[in-house]
Amino acid sequence: MSAPVEAATAFANLYQRWFDDARGLAEANRRQTRRAVGARVADVLTLWDEHARAWLPGAPTILRLESGDLAAFVMREPCIALHSGRISTDAPVAGLRWESFRLCSYAIGRTVADLVLVTGRGGLLEDVEVVLDDGGRLFLANRDAWPLAHAV
Repeated sequence: MSAPVEAATAFANLYQRWFDDARGLAEANRRQTRRAVGARVADVLTLWDEHARAWLPGAPTILRLESGDLAAFVMREPCIALHSGRISTDAPVAGLRWESFRLCSYAIGRTVADLVLVTGRGGLLEDVEVVLDDGGRLFLANRDAWPLAHAV
């Protein structure tokens, strides 16, 4: 496995690729995410804003798997892009820190049974539904109704 990258670096790379070829990136995301099927969930992380004492809106959501990370980054609403590989969560970022997203903590220890990538107009990635081995689901999306990952 390659060395962890900073979230800002991962985002910058995805952002450039998204504006160059958003459909191509969505297809690459589809291929890359297949590797997550069968992996065990170690954590679900996002950024906590120390000053606002709240989750940071529009922050990336990291599905930390034992085999690597699957991170969802906001592009342009309602689109997202995925980074597959390790994201460094050790160093805090000026008033922000990576925290376990407690609303999704039930997923820890479960196995990813399937991933459903939902595309919208023009084949751009909008949602990722992570289906777990117990039938539970995590949704990663960039919508007002679903501002962060949520579980059902």
